[in-house]
Amino acid sequence: MRSAGPRLLTLGVSLGALLALAPSCSSKNASTPCTPGGDGSYVNAAYDDLARYCMVSIENGKVVPSSEAVVYELNTPLFSDYATKVRTVWLPKGTSATYASDGVFDFPVGAIITKSFGFPKDARDPASPVTWVETRVMLRAADGWKAVSYQWDDAQSSAKQKPGGTVVPIDFIDARGTAAHASYLLPSINQCPKCHDNGGALMPIGPRAAQLNRDDQLARWSATGLVTGAPPSDKVPRLPVWDDPASGAPSDRARAYLDGNCAYCHSAGGEARTTGLFLSMAETDPTHLGVCKPPVAAGRATSNLLYDIVPGKPDESIVVYRMQATEPSVAMPELGRSIVHTEAVALVRQWIEGLAGSCPP
Repeated sequence: MRSAGPRLLTLGVSLGALLALAPSCSSKNASTPCTPGGDGSYVNAAYDDLARYCMVSIENGKVVPSSEAVVYELNTPLFSDYATKVRTVWLPKGTSATYASDGVFDFPVGAIITKSFGFPKDARDPASPVTWVETRVMLRAADGWKAVSYQWDDAQSSAKQKPGGTVVPIDFIDARGTAAHASYLLPSINQCPKCHDNGGALMPIGPRAAQLNRDDQLARWSATGLVTGAPPSDKVPRLPVWDDPASGAPSDRARAYLDGNCAYCHSAGGEARTTGLFLSMAETDPTHLGVCKPPVAAGRATSNLLYDIVPGKPDESIVVYRMQATEPSVAMPELGRSIVHTEAVALVRQWIEGLAGSCPP
């Protein structure tokens, strides 16, 4: 689902001022000022109640961001059981993120990033009611990033911290009109490093140049001071939109999907670095991309297939086999997906079918 689009950053407060403020209320209470960041103590310990950040609330079935939070979108985001998502970011007044052409931007202490996950009852209907399940928050503390999940209650009025995580059963109608059931994972604090670990430290995944460079979004970030050092958009890398044929050839869009959904782990700094399978858009070594590369896993995890990717033969490629799996010990990614992303599998299959060459028998 497309969000309302990026919003201008109109107001902020310094970290020092935040620390002097009393705890804020929910943004639903218009009679009491609500400043993003609350009393600022989140830089030391995450709040128990999502409302204290004053970043998002739910009103009439929609995620409503604070007027001071910036809504943003990504070109090819992570798949999460077909969940609808709304992303926001906020920085303390007088601070900016520093642009990087490769990798996540350098955000200042006090930065807050949220991502809310919900499921429409019927994905074919734009007006279908959405059940919001979770809002994840990443906080830039003095000693690095912290990640926390908050679960929305049945009344959709309050979200509390869920450090131990949980699995939420979700039934919905997907965009093809098919009845779907997801076992949606609300991750525990200990599971966050599975995706967000980068060289031993937690890092956001999405807010980087190639993902943010869309619809003049990055230019607006620069114009409002949310980011500094960014060149003009035509000088910034851009990740193709995986499901938009106008944004690139099937091979480029398949690579973009693997970049957005796999490369955070399958990279030199990610948890899967020892596999030698690196799936970022920038990777040019065919072996690192998995072409004719023997896997490090064995048995059920590979279905006894010989190579990660076999040119022209998706059915003999482990990457496709694991994308089509839902068994926890086999499915890739390991977390965040309980059902198959059918359209993405078809795109990756198309890419592999178009690869030339052959592998040793």
